[in-house]
Amino acid sequence: MKILFVAAILVLSSGVCRADDDSDIVVGCIMSIGEFGAEMVDICVKENQAVRAEIARYPADMKKIVDLCSRRKEMGWRIVKKCIDDDIAAGPALDAYARDHEQLLEHCQEEFIEDGASRIKMCVESALAAEQARENK
Repeated sequence: MKILFVAAILVLSSGVCRADDDSDIVVGCIMSIGEFGAEMVDICVKENQAVRAEIARYPADMKKIVDLCSRRKEMGWRIVKKCIDDDIAAGPALDAYARDHEQLLEHCQEEFIEDGASRIKMCVESALAAEQARENK
């Protein structure tokens, strides 16, 4: 615990804490890897800032996905980016499922609408795999 406080003091007194909107990143890094020292916290902060900057460059038509995935920012901005990329990648599969498995897709959308497109895709794929397994018996 002592190391955590020392790391927090070092990080907050260094140039890492550049802006108010970085406080969530700094606190998250301190909490997750503060025990490894100020240098590791500094690396974590810089990586999260870089990924957050990448996310800010997504086109405006991805705003809904970005907002949905950004709810996970306390896990780190790399997790947010992975969520966004996975949801974007799920789009074409969901379009195909809308044509071929409309009812199943609607069921999964109702159940997992707050979890994003990749989770809806996983729901449909799991249901289709279970259906296929039943047919193969």
